[in-house]
Amino acid sequence: MIRPPFAPAACAVALAACAGKTPPPTIQYDAAGFRPAAIVPDPPKPVEIVTVPQPLPLPGQLLPPPTAKHDERPPTARVEAANRAATQEPSASGYVNAVQVYPWTEGALYRLYTAPERVSDIALQPGEQLTAVSAGDTVRWIIGDTASGTGDSRQAHVLVKP
Repeated sequence: MIRPPFAPAACAVALAACAGKTPPPTIQYDAAGFRPAAIVPDPPKPVEIVTVPQPLPLPGQLLPPPTAKHDERPPTARVEAANRAATQEPSASGYVNAVQVYPWTEGALYRLYTAPERVSDIALQPGEQLTAVSAGDTVRWIIGDTASGTGDSRQAHVLVKP
């Protein structure tokens, strides 16, 4: 078998090409004058003014504390009086179009007037969550829940049908 003669010649030329180069000159770096790092304190944070929420004055609230006088009424009369005082009744000024709007107050009872065979929608504020729906008389009343919207505008609804 005859081998081409150029393979050994090509290797010899490649090795000779690498050996003929001169090394690059050494680079002279500038003499740098270093300084120690100084710790700079952070600038003071801007003053943040936070407003304190003001309580919503509703009738029957924000009253001075009662005197420590013992109530002589029977317990049932006291409970009935407390329920009457806590009940929020519909008012003509509370309507927006055909919707009765109640301001939410902790511990308040809200009176809802419904009509037989008509669905009443109790809409909670956007962002409020409904944990459970319960009813005392499920034979004559139908109660369910649903939601509208998504994300921050999600609004829970309680549907009541007598």
